Amino acid sequence: MKCKHITQRSYQKQAFLYCRKDKKQITYDNCRKCLKIEYRQYKPIKKKSNKLSKLEKQRFSILTNDLKHCFACRFFKEKEINKDDLHEIYQGKNRQVCMKNGFVAPLCRECHESDDIKLWLKKICEQVYLKNHTKEDFRKLVENDYLN
Repeated sequence: MKCKHITQRSYQKQAFLYCRKDKKQITYDNCRKCLKIEYRQYKPIKKKSNKLSKLEKQRFSILTNDLKHCFACRFFKEKEINKDDLHEIYQGKNRQVCMKNGFVAPLCRECHESDDIKLWLKKICEQVYLKNHTKEDFRKLVENDYLN
């Protein structure tokens, strides 16, 4: 049900529905027939900010110039990918740092799910970045060191 007063509770590992308005245990049929039913208000999904969408459009990679083929399996087979399948190598709070500094690699869906390939990419990316910068610069950006 989408009534804002209904919740699921449990007592001694037995789940049941509870109405907070009537303060009693109920069933779905009781809730449907209820005259006090109030529906939940859902907020719309946030749209991407202009700043973030601009960053995503301008993504580049310090690892490769070819952003149309999978970086991990390009040696074995040519897999074309969408622009949406670009993988930010250091995820989470470092996503925007990755987009600004080129820590991006094109990956197909199979390679994207492999933890071994992700770790391999982190090490390669750090090696490439350290050719022109210092370790301190890298640690300021990513706060981690993958070569040790």
